[in-house]
Amino acid sequence: MFKNYLISAIRSLKRHKLFTVLNIFGLATGMACTILILLWVQDERSYDKFNDNAPRLYRLVDNVAGTRAAVSPVPVAPVLKQQIAAVKDFVRLEALHSVVTVGTRKFDEKNIYYTDPDFFQLFTYPLLNGDKATALSRPDGMVITAAAAEKYFGKENAMGKTVHIDDDVKGHDYVVTGVLQDLPHNSHLQFDLLLPFTVYEHSSNYSYGNPKEWGDFDVYTYLLLNERPGAAALGALEQQIAAIHTANDPTHTKTGFTLQPLTDIHLHSNLLLDVQGQGNSQSVTIFSLVALFILLIACVNFMNLSTALAGQRAKEVGLRKTVGALRRQLIIQFLGESLLLALISLVIGVMIAWALIPFFNELAEKNISIHLLDLKSISSLLAIAGLVGLISGSYPALVLSSFKPVSVLKGIRVLGGQKAYLRNGLVVLQFSISVILMISTLVVNTQLKFIRNRDMGFDKENLLYLQMPQTGDLQQNYQALKTSLAANPAISNYTLVEHLPTDLTTGTTEVQWEGKDANKEIIFPHIGADGNFIKTFGMHLAAGRSFEDNNPGDDKNYILNETAVKTIGLTASSAVGKLITMNGNKGEIIGVVKDFNFKPVQQTIEPLILRHTNQGGFVVVRTNQAKMQQNIADLKAVFQHIYPDFPFSYGFVAQDLARLYVTEQRMGNLFNIFSIVSIIVSCLGLFGLATFATERRIKEITVRRVLGASAAGIVTLLAKDFVKLVFAALFVAFPVAWWAMSKWLDDYVYRIHISWWMFVFSGAVAILIAFLTIGYQSIKAALANPVKSLRSE
Repeated sequence: MFKNYLISAIRSLKRHKLFTVLNIFGLATGMACTILILLWVQDERSYDKFNDNAPRLYRLVDNVAGTRAAVSPVPVAPVLKQQIAAVKDFVRLEALHSVVTVGTRKFDEKNIYYTDPDFFQLFTYPLLNGDKATALSRPDGMVITAAAAEKYFGKENAMGKTVHIDDDVKGHDYVVTGVLQDLPHNSHLQFDLLLPFTVYEHSSNYSYGNPKEWGDFDVYTYLLLNERPGAAALGALEQQIAAIHTANDPTHTKTGFTLQPLTDIHLHSNLLLDVQGQGNSQSVTIFSLVALFILLIACVNFMNLSTALAGQRAKEVGLRKTVGALRRQLIIQFLGESLLLALISLVIGVMIAWALIPFFNELAEKNISIHLLDLKSISSLLAIAGLVGLISGSYPALVLSSFKPVSVLKGIRVLGGQKAYLRNGLVVLQFSISVILMISTLVVNTQLKFIRNRDMGFDKENLLYLQMPQTGDLQQNYQALKTSLAANPAISNYTLVEHLPTDLTTGTTEVQWEGKDANKEIIFPHIGADGNFIKTFGMHLAAGRSFEDNNPGDDKNYILNETAVKTIGLTASSAVGKLITMNGNKGEIIGVVKDFNFKPVQQTIEPLILRHTNQGGFVVVRTNQAKMQQNIADLKAVFQHIYPDFPFSYGFVAQDLARLYVTEQRMGNLFNIFSIVSIIVSCLGLFGLATFATERRIKEITVRRVLGASAAGIVTLLAKDFVKLVFAALFVAFPVAWWAMSKWLDDYVYRIHISWWMFVFSGAVAILIAFLTIGYQSIKAALANPVKSLRSE
């Protein structure tokens, strides 16, 4: 019996080659896109799940004055372990960007962490060499990844080798005590070197034993609990942590704490001072829906094409029923055909996905692959094919098997209007999804363009910067740098700043002013800058003046942005001359700078304070495109004269800003591709329905032609019904797209408004594509020879 069904299915597919090809192409394309998206979604959801302790590992997140940050004070974790029985162990991580010296070679390393000795007891990162229990116990020990070991020492054994790191004024020598297997890409922590945390605690960057450190939020803190708590127990634990912090913090900063599960960090971390490379749960949800929609379009496509073919298979069904075939057997036969098509489509879809994986990885910045020999992967793919085959084949199977043999063999039309509603509804669904994706693509791309071109409050173009080493005689080095820059006529517009105003992470609640509410806590980000800062960045003063580097009094003065002035209840003109105190240092407000973005545009502009300094962590130079290479060469000469032992590297402010929105840019690119795919697959469904309608009305069209109807009139007659369906799809798609994109734009403080032209353009494109798709069959029918159609009458 099965063999008979299989032979019948193969013969049917061969007999109707065009529809077979269209069905397979549509399903294979839909499956390929779905496979790629689901691989991406699976990868995004897999972060940190490889850790054995993942169910019991939590990261400590603080909430100060309504701002949630991924960092916490250094002294908190040891006290929590001592005083809370539920806390089994802890690990702290402090990020470091430093120069690493190996022999005579120097490396600029950004992925370094100080961490506690129990790091490998909490996290599952296998060591290739060394003992995980003692690798970080030595105060001069360090653990490096296999990639770093090869970079530093080539094929030599790295164990016991000495490395110098400039992590303090004089730096330290470290001995390699462990070589770590390269980190999996689905770890939210990415690093090359691990150093003992005790070195940081006794460095010039930390005041060991100073109670004020309870008010400084510097490190990532991970807690290993004895067991995974329920919601009520977790809430109680968070309150207990907050109470311990309040009891020890002499700054009396009002702070709340939450425990974030390790496996939630990658997709649920819209936090200040978080590690780089985090994902977005909203994007995962959106693309999961996109995968579902594309697969649904492909299934609907199959239904419409199969139904379009039903008229040609009516006599086949009539004959089979006449010779004794039961409806159940016909349903099995037609479902078998759809399952066979789905399996063929799956094979082709997997081949397409496999061929596109390199391109997709580059576009999505991933390193995913299809494991065809993995039993779980094979089962998942077969389940998709089976589901697609059953869903897409069920409706045609039920329709075809319902034909009455007497009516079929008498030549009575078997496909009446009663089934048109469902068929037309499926086409409306297809085009609704396609139009929603088109509108979404327009909104995403327009928002990205708005971000790129928005006035940031300063001129971001042609701003070149380099970071200065924090070693040696800092004051003497800074002065020598300024003298050398001033002596070079080609570098006249430059500034020294402590932090770049691109993604500022500094902040303090210790700001006082006359009339301040004692119960009110506000975080004020702050930047140390010299007198050229406002000029070099192309900012504008709303009142007052800039800092003067030769004026010692300005070391105690401040410049506020417009938002800060409003926060303290003043205007730009009235603020100048007033006194404020920041971190215990009282000074005069000498100027008000117009608001500018110093964080991603998803966040509103916060109150900012500029402090005067003649030092800084960065030198920023205003260049022009024509002299860019010369400016870089001049900067390199100056830098290497003052810091001969350090590698020269530079960056551009505009590029740093662009990197802040790489997730949105990636989302826009993927939307572009998948919206095009959805339109192509939808057109196949519309083509099938047009074929069905033309076939059903062929004699009517012929009679009209004999009676003198023009070809244009016939085309209009056939096309108008389908254009109505597209208009119905627009009626459904427009409000859904507006609602969905409005929700997406809510994440942006500075955003576009969804404009009417986006809907008009998408609608016009949908109608044009539909008309072109229908036009082929309509013109073919209108120009057909009437004699051929009527000769059987």
